[in-house]
Amino acid sequence: MRNLKTIVLLSFGMTLVSLTCNAQTDYTVKGKISGWPTETVYLVRQGDYEGVDSVKTSDGSFEFKGKIEGPTKAYLITKKRSGVAKFLYVEPGTITINGNFSSFKEVDVQGSPSYSDFLKLQAGHEDIAFKTAQLSQQAEESMDSEEIDNINNSIDSLNRANIQFSQQFIKDHPNSVVSLEEIKSLSTILDKGILMDLYNGLSEKVKQTPTGVMIGDALQNVNNNAGIEESSNTIGK
Repeated sequence: MRNLKTIVLLSFGMTLVSLTCNAQTDYTVKGKISGWPTETVYLVRQGDYEGVDSVKTSDGSFEFKGKIEGPTKAYLITKKRSGVAKFLYVEPGTITINGNFSSFKEVDVQGSPSYSDFLKLQAGHEDIAFKTAQLSQQAEESMDSEEIDNINNSIDSLNRANIQFSQQFIKDHPNSVVSLEEIKSLSTILDKGILMDLYNGLSEKVKQTPTGVMIGDALQNVNNNAGIEESSNTIGK
């Protein structure tokens, strides 16, 4: 009779094999963009998992299939060079993109958790940017120095709120590669301690992506407050 240790080890090994076999690495990007202006649709992957694919189309319909280890930034493009582009993320699963070319950048993208996270982040930053622009316009039109000072103070508060929003987003989305991109955007603003805390709060899966490993290594080389900008430039590349 097999002892308990052998049974446990065999069970553990079978579980690992099962998890490996069931790991989803296949992706599909499909849909239809009415009014597509060219005979070819290009899907250009950038970031961690680069690649270029293309399909012929007669009515704006397209479908791309492949394998990928995790989410990566990508663009749906009309031409390989100097084409009109729609930003998205390619990741395991089925992603559908539908809409009209007349509003190409606003077409509907479904099935991509990373892209949904990106939209949340973008909406928050755009809201703060809109308020900042309104205040800046008021400052330009004002002739009152005290009012201008108050407006500038409000703008400073919005700038701080923007940074706080980024930090909170990262904390709220530890499993998202979008949080890694946001850490890069903060690398010239925050000191090493805060950046490390944000990075360490991410899931191991995110930290072990190529970008995650690169950011982790770069942060380790930051000499606290000294040299933060230089090391951050490395992070951003």
